[in-house]
Amino acid sequence: MGRILAARSGSVLLFGPISGFFDLAIGRSNAQPAVWFDFMTISPCAISWADVQWRSDGSPYSPDYGDIYYSAAGGLAEKKAVFLEGCALPARFAAGTPAHVLELGFGTGLSFLTTWASFLQHAPEPNPTHGLKPDLLFYSIEKHPWSRGDFLKLATRWPELAPLVVELAEQWPDPVTGFHRRFLSGGRVVLTLVFGDVEWALRQLDAPFHAFYLDGFSPRLNDAMWSPHIFRALARLAADEARVATYSSANAVAQGLTAAGFLVEKVPGFGLKKHRLVAVRRHMMRSRKPRQEKPPTSVVVIGAGIAGLTTAYALARRQVDVTVIDAAATLGDGASGNPAGVLSPLLSRDCHAATLLTQMGLGFAREQIKQLQQAEFSVPAAFDGVVQLARDTIHAQRQQQIADEQSYAPEFAQWLDSSVLSGKVGIEVTEPGWLFPSAGWVSPRDWLAALQAHPGISLRKNTDVADLRFEDGLWCGYSVSGEELFSSSCVVLANAGAVATLLPEFESVLTACRGQVDWIDRSDHLGLELAQMPLMREGYMLDLPDGRRLFGASFKPGDQDLSWRFDERMENQERLAALSADLVTPTIQDDAEHQGRVSLRATSRDRLPIVGEMPGQSGLMVNTGHGSRGLTWCPLLAEVLAASCCGEPNPVPRSLQLALRPERLIQE
Repeated sequence: MGRILAARSGSVLLFGPISGFFDLAIGRSNAQPAVWFDFMTISPCAISWADVQWRSDGSPYSPDYGDIYYSAAGGLAEKKAVFLEGCALPARFAAGTPAHVLELGFGTGLSFLTTWASFLQHAPEPNPTHGLKPDLLFYSIEKHPWSRGDFLKLATRWPELAPLVVELAEQWPDPVTGFHRRFLSGGRVVLTLVFGDVEWALRQLDAPFHAFYLDGFSPRLNDAMWSPHIFRALARLAADEARVATYSSANAVAQGLTAAGFLVEKVPGFGLKKHRLVAVRRHMMRSRKPRQEKPPTSVVVIGAGIAGLTTAYALARRQVDVTVIDAAATLGDGASGNPAGVLSPLLSRDCHAATLLTQMGLGFAREQIKQLQQAEFSVPAAFDGVVQLARDTIHAQRQQQIADEQSYAPEFAQWLDSSVLSGKVGIEVTEPGWLFPSAGWVSPRDWLAALQAHPGISLRKNTDVADLRFEDGLWCGYSVSGEELFSSSCVVLANAGAVATLLPEFESVLTACRGQVDWIDRSDHLGLELAQMPLMREGYMLDLPDGRRLFGASFKPGDQDLSWRFDERMENQERLAALSADLVTPTIQDDAEHQGRVSLRATSRDRLPIVGEMPGQSGLMVNTGHGSRGLTWCPLLAEVLAASCCGEPNPVPRSLQLALRPERLIQE
């Protein structure tokens, strides 16, 4: 990260660039001012799984809070009565009305599973013509989540929920702080698990929510979940007539909800419990216009790379008709057309913006790719691990500090010595480094093809948008000859550095960076060791299943020449040799024998992506500046734009979303 210039409550002003693993904790003299980002209350980046003990009667017990997670005598009937009926959700489901639910205390996940099952039971059968749009958006905050293994035990305890348990377990989030979004039931149900402290998490959310489950341990055992601050936060997030349900009947809870603006009623409890509380948000005169929940009917996306097509896919999942326009004749003509790319997280001591974004983005991108594969799209990819080596002794010491302070769970990140890593990779390395067991690689061009196949997306190739104007309430795109190409109320510019050709204010914000990758056919070079997973240091390499060894990449800011260069091939081979002496390959003799590819990547002044609506220009959004991390975080950032367009609660922390907005770098 950059130098800390100043600090205020829960935030610091960073000076970039934040360019990745190699820049952690290093300030640069030519750094540009970045953004205020609320991370001090996020640290640590890692979380630990809950300590769950199973009693003889089958009920799970928390020794940390000294309480059971649910009563063995209650179970599903209790969840239905308290939460589903308390929030009148079955009727909402039956009416086909989208429901946004926020739960405080995911715990076992039983409340969510019961809600999911009720939605499938009561909601009308969907029309699959344009895909299945999300009608149940369920958010749940949990400071101490269960491990995947403990969660799977519910499948034996509640056989009727077993298929749902298994489906969610297959997408279980990584144990890191932040928002973890998962699409379930073909996309009709969207779960966003928020791992972190409840007060921090509520500050990071935006409205509107229609129902709230207060499902934490009792106020006597976990008072942080039941404070006046919490109740005021719920009122801020509540849609008009939003409902609250809880097991609790404590006077302090009733008084706190009343003071926050809810009409509270004490109703008969379930089973042996005498009373419980339900509440309704009073209709309030608002000083500002409420958020529009109705999505646009159509959107134009300019750019058919990973940024553009993940954005189109996120919108199309919500049954928005999307037209994607690209100047190239083929998919993946830019940086998204490399033979393969690596998806991996960044780590830091303070959980800064880039760290948080890659840690959340990795899991979301991985699950999107896996779901496309399960839908029988051919997307070559593997998530069997990535190794990131230290570049020198000082850097290794810094990474050891991160490992000691953050205590990542071994299924997410392990700091290992060179001998252990050599055994993992199958190639001798001489430096310690990180093993990321759930990271991996993908073929971007095949990923693009699978995304573009969504029936709600139409693609127009060989179409160069030379001018963009706002006319009569619509954004209109024109060709070089002045022909009108489109008009739309909502346009997303996801065309990397070419954004500056349509919005001149980005000329000083974005830098085009030339990058060359090279490869060889391993069968042409006998005796080459096979790497079991991608390796990264100053450069990267990976051995593809088709027999190619891919390595690179050069990084030349400001250089926009797209011709292949012999000297950069030599630089890439030096990067390859720095990873391991076992990877050294014979050099090529002349340009005619080269196998490589050159493309341009757009980086922002502070090395963070630029995502959001242009200030003062309603309906015009940008999604650019992804540098070398687009594969890891673009799918999640596409969700940010889609949720904003459709009036949904935000899928990433609010402070992070604000940190990425265009106005941090340009003035209105």
